[in-house]
Amino acid sequence: MPTTNSSPKSKRDDLIEVAAKLFYKQGYHCTGVQQIIQEAGIAKGTFYSHFKSKEALGCAWLKARHQEWTGWLLDSISGKTTAKAKILGTFDFLGTWMQACDYRGCAFMNTLSETPAIDSPLRVEIVAHLNELKEMMRQLVDDHHSARSKKERSDTFKVIFVLFEGALTEIRNTRDTSSLPAVKALVKSLL
Repeated sequence: MPTTNSSPKSKRDDLIEVAAKLFYKQGYHCTGVQQIIQEAGIAKGTFYSHFKSKEALGCAWLKARHQEWTGWLLDSISGKTTAKAKILGTFDFLGTWMQACDYRGCAFMNTLSETPAIDSPLRVEIVAHLNELKEMMRQLVDDHHSARSKKERSDTFKVIFVLFEGALTEIRNTRDTSSLPAVKALVKSLL
């Protein structure tokens, strides 16, 4: 799903890119600053001139990942002409994306599982990502069901979002997308 970007990158961008690969592949806590510095081919001082800590780098990575992942999702549903088709398209995206990332799953959920502290800045980024995704899906449900009451729309959105998150977890755990048609059929029945 990655796209190429021809604009020149800064050392900061290079650090985020190296960290992104390592954090996603190995996990946030299993990746050390020294490994990032070594793989980026920079001096320790260069790292700390851009990021005061690993956590600051982790937050920058999650912000960048949010933009990247949201872009993939929006691109995948941009050709759909109705809110209903876009909602159903998010589940198609889920299957395609999970296969493309070799079922590694969501960087945000993976990092969340490693971050028990409620007040962690990493959690702030994770919650911001989830809130934006929720708002996008909520708006699609509202657009599709504009004649329904606010409560009905809210209940429908909540069920669809839980189905999306549950499907993501199931696919990651089993490395199998065969549950998606049944999940999509259930979502379609709610629409």
